[in-house]
Amino acid sequence: MKIRPMESGDIGAVRELIDICKPLDLHTPFTYWILSEYFNNTCMVLEDEGTIVGYAGGIKSSSMEGIFYLWQIGLLSGYRGKGYFSLLLDRIIEEIKKSGCHSLEFSVLSDNYQSISAFSGYAKNKGLPMKKRGSLRFYDKLAGEECKEDIYRIAL
Repeated sequence: MKIRPMESGDIGAVRELIDICKPLDLHTPFTYWILSEYFNNTCMVLEDEGTIVGYAGGIKSSSMEGIFYLWQIGLLSGYRGKGYFSLLLDRIIEEIKKSGCHSLEFSVLSDNYQSISAFSGYAKNKGLPMKKRGSLRFYDKLAGEECKEDIYRIAL
């Protein structure tokens, strides 16, 4: 297993992974190119014998001092529950601490109990406080659906 910064050549494989890891939202190749080009120190891939099996990525806030937003994290189902989620988060946190971040924020669909459990388990195992910071609710007219996500913060 190898964790490394995402490169532009990884875009296709990362998009395939995200598409498999529902309910994660698949974004355009250009979006992932921006992440690989401008934020690759905080966008990581997990490789198993050259195959991308995990992805974690986010960006440091430019409006909230010391806050990093973890935009997406996903693992193929065969790699879940084996500690790779923690390894990806450890690597991201290692990088964001270098840039002065003291908190990691993320949002999760309100009914995605598996993801909430993974994050809370991580925080508990590392002795880090995690709290719900708020909720995001809006209607996406183009998709014709309501978005309901909860926002969490892990203090580093």
